[in-house]
This record gives sequence, structure tokens and C-alpha cells, in this order.
Amino acid sequence: MSSAPMPSIHPCKQADVIRKLMETMAEGGAELGVHQYLLIFLKFVQTVIPTIEYDYTRNFKIS
Repeated sequence: MSSAPMPSIHPCKQADVIRKLMETMAEGGAELGVHQYLLIFLKFVQTVIPTIEYDYTRNFKIS
């Protein structure tokens, strides 16, 4: 195995953010579906690693 540096996302912080998003959406009468969770996660990864270009989704509103 190589000891090359690799980025990682701490799962504890990511879970807190998703929980807060779910609570915020529930207060507005909406629900965070699995497909929306995946898009949010991928958009987050893209902000951490801006050289990755895979996000061709439309903008969406969380309320």
C-alpha cells in the first residue's frame, strides 16, 4: 500500500449537517429524500475538491 495523501470527510460532521438539513426541511413541511441527500453530498464534495467536475444537476431549494 502506498502512503499517498488522500482527502477524507469526517463522518461525524457530515451526519450533523444532514440531520440539521432534515430538521429544517421538516419544519417547512418537506422531506429529504435519498436522491436529494446524494445530490447534497456530491455538491459538498465538489466544494472540498473543486477540480472534480461531475455536477450537472440543476439548482434546488431547501426550505
